[in-house]
Amino acid sequence: MKNQNKSAINSRFIASSVSLGVIALMSLAAPAHAQEGDTTTSEQEQAQANFERNPIIVLGVTRQEENIQEVPTTITAFSGEDIVEQGIVQTADIATFTPGFNVRAAGNNPTAFNLSMRGQIQVDNIATLEPSVGTYIDDIYIGRAYGLNTNLLDIESVQVLKGPQGTLFGRNTSAGAVVIQTVQPQFDEVSGVVRGTYGRYDQREAEAVINLGFEHFAIRGSFFYGARDNYQTDVTTGDGYGEREVLNGRVRVSARPLENLTITASGEWFDSEINGPGRSNLFLNVGGADPAAAERAVMQRDRDFVGVSNVATFPGAPARGLFNEMETETYMLRADLETSFGEVNFITGYRNVEGANLIDLDGSAFPAHFTQGFQDLDQFSAELRATGSAFDDLIDFAVGATYFAESGNDQSRSSLFSSPNWSNFNGFIDNDSIGIYAQVSAHVTDRLTITGGARYSIDDKGVTVQSSVAPNNGDVVAVCLPTSFNFPPATFEDCARTRYDTFDNLSYTIGFDYQLTDDILFYAKHSRGYRSGVQQLRSLTLTDTTPAQPEINNEQEIGLKTEFWGGRAIFNIAGFHNRVSNAQRSPVFNVNGQSQTIIENAGTETWGVEADFSVEVADGFFLFASGSLIDPSYTNYDGFGVVGAAGMQQLVSVDKSDFPFVGIVEEQFTVGASYETDLGFGRLHLNATYAWQGEYNNADTRTDLFTANPVTTPGGLGLTQAQADQLEDALVTGSLGLLNARAALSFGYDDNYEIAVWGRNILGDREPLYTLLLGNVYVGSSFNDPATYGVTLTARF
Repeated sequence: MKNQNKSAINSRFIASSVSLGVIALMSLAAPAHAQEGDTTTSEQEQAQANFERNPIIVLGVTRQEENIQEVPTTITAFSGEDIVEQGIVQTADIATFTPGFNVRAAGNNPTAFNLSMRGQIQVDNIATLEPSVGTYIDDIYIGRAYGLNTNLLDIESVQVLKGPQGTLFGRNTSAGAVVIQTVQPQFDEVSGVVRGTYGRYDQREAEAVINLGFEHFAIRGSFFYGARDNYQTDVTTGDGYGEREVLNGRVRVSARPLENLTITASGEWFDSEINGPGRSNLFLNVGGADPAAAERAVMQRDRDFVGVSNVATFPGAPARGLFNEMETETYMLRADLETSFGEVNFITGYRNVEGANLIDLDGSAFPAHFTQGFQDLDQFSAELRATGSAFDDLIDFAVGATYFAESGNDQSRSSLFSSPNWSNFNGFIDNDSIGIYAQVSAHVTDRLTITGGARYSIDDKGVTVQSSVAPNNGDVVAVCLPTSFNFPPATFEDCARTRYDTFDNLSYTIGFDYQLTDDILFYAKHSRGYRSGVQQLRSLTLTDTTPAQPEINNEQEIGLKTEFWGGRAIFNIAGFHNRVSNAQRSPVFNVNGQSQTIIENAGTETWGVEADFSVEVADGFFLFASGSLIDPSYTNYDGFGVVGAAGMQQLVSVDKSDFPFVGIVEEQFTVGASYETDLGFGRLHLNATYAWQGEYNNADTRTDLFTANPVTTPGGLGLTQAQADQLEDALVTGSLGLLNARAALSFGYDDNYEIAVWGRNILGDREPLYTLLLGNVYVGSSFNDPATYGVTLTARF
């Protein structure tokens, strides 16, 4: 970048960073156009030093780096180097080190997760329920989390954008967006990386990256193989669980047929197999008895002990026992054209997900609940956008259109108490969505920018649900569910219920940012986000097939970003308030022995504050910290509850406005330090990061209902006080503190060799990440990974 006046950099970069063109390219900042200025050599050197202390990778065709301090919005960002040093291995780990962002493990699949941000959450993982936090990989929206919690391979940057992103990214970003950018092929460059890791539990990993770049053509290939032995032990049989094997590969090809045109095509493949994993029982009530008490006593002493029922006790269960298999394929084609006004981009992609698993949900040897899942889902997306500047750079603009289509099936089968009659939910979806958007940032003065934008979205959704009873988990239908819908069926198709719905919404944003001084940025904005309506997939009464309405988030945010001590220190703080109408909730009900999920709507209000701080204490020695506090509450919540004697139970309306939130972490902070120095024969790199999050609830029910009479009180469980106390403890995930550390020595020509020792969750803190309560019968849970440590060797060329 050529010399520029510092104030010009500030005003132009702030303005461009809030424009839709920049955000639509999944960036955090936009580079100012090169121009001659009167910046002195000392000022240039200081600016470069400040930039090196706080770099951030800007995504998009320009691919230049800028200081995150100049971005007038709340963002947590990680470079590829940050990811390695902080021990961020899988996609879900991103939330651990991001204030105000939390990941709750998916109950039905360990390769998926549910994301929560600023009081909003997706509390289940089914094909009709959209996320409130959208995930994007290389500008491709990932509609379903199945197969998404994978190792981060050849990553350039990860960025977490807080607050509604409806105008910039579209539907299903009412709380925010996670933007992952992989490394693109590099022209005129031949390079590569080979990396090997060995760690606890016989962890073996191999990674290889090669880049072959020429003047007009480049190809980049990335490969990862990972395996780990069993780390869980069945308390009854001594069998091992948790072994996994992962294979991930990506090939990307770029061509530059014209000086201003780049075309990129890529393919990525992911394949994982997991033995289990097993779960731990936290509560079990069978007619007042507790057949898992002895097992649970062992599990509480060691979180790696699990309980698994004998598969033979469930007629029709796969003889292989617990397993999880997941495969994904993702293909992308992109064209980037530089023009006199800016850029034109066309991005299209296809993704397929295929998975199958068997889970022992109660986590005990007692045969309480087996569930089997199958997924086969396809998505296709396309986007055309134009971004640039006009009127002598007085405005930055972006306009575009998107299309998204999804189809396939998501199936779940369950058996309770070894029943040979498995309940079957097979949902076939057929969804289409289009969106058009425009946004403008007007540079009123060198320091003041006003931004406004809007997006109109239309979702056409279709679902066919085949709910039935399948004897011995087979292909013969015994009865359709609900029974009021029943007639003598011959096939699953005879049990089909089909409906079509259309949802639409206008999302918008309006805001301004003002550069108070060269080192202090103030901004304020109001945004409206949209999460698509939900069709019922696992309900068993005709009356509840009415879809849950779209979730609408109206949020206000103000923020201050400061830089001081000659650029060595930064402090950022942002406060927000949002009101969400039709917030989507998905409780699980057990009605007359049949479990089902019904999507409900509620109203919520959340206040919160987020802050981050970093300082370079001495050359190469950094201290950093971040944290968040949020206070969510219901403004209204009219849901369902189960009431009545066994065999005569029914769902009735219940006011749940005083129920607790599920999966929402209200307090969170991260502290850490890094140090780098030249030892003469090599460079030493040290990093330690501690991330802490407060406790959260795992069931949306009040504790007074635990002892209430279920025949007369909706939601009552009829437990004794002792059982109620035990259940209350089982339903809370306690505070969790994770300490990661890494020490590395790089040496050789241009530090191209490195040996690193590392540890993750060094303190061995273990808490339940996902807990399922089914009626008054059981609570089963899965825990975060134990302490792991190992060594990694890296060679670059």
